[in-house]
Amino acid sequence: MKDFKAKLEKKMKLNALVCCLYPSVFLLCKLLVKNQNDFAQGLVFGVCTGAMVVSVYFLVRNYAALHDEEKLKKLYIELTDERNIEIKKESLNTSSTISMVVIALASIASGFFSAAISITLAAVLLVNAVITILVQLYYEKKM
Repeated sequence: MKDFKAKLEKKMKLNALVCCLYPSVFLLCKLLVKNQNDFAQGLVFGVCTGAMVVSVYFLVRNYAALHDEEKLKKLYIELTDERNIEIKKESLNTSSTISMVVIALASIASGFFSAAISITLAAVLLVNAVITILVQLYYEKKM
């Protein structure tokens, strides 16, 4: 349980860093880029706010677990249970495949309306495929 507590403390530091980093990124983008359109400003604000909300959620959850043995045991079971780990692996695998198929179809369909969007989606698909292959190669060597 000592190792698990140490992992939670590291994750809390990372989440605290994210909570400090994202407002800085937003302010930096706002200061450096003049004449931003509303869409870009809203997008950056939304991404930064979303990341901060998720980080605050994990900060609160981990803080509560570190200060309450019962919550710590529940969280340990939740995060280390083999069934939960397998469910997460399978859902990530399936969602990744579905996402790539949807992006490919969107790239094809958007080609009839805008070449720029079609090329962008194709590039996203390519990057996604490269990342998937690299991660698979990593785990083939690791396991």
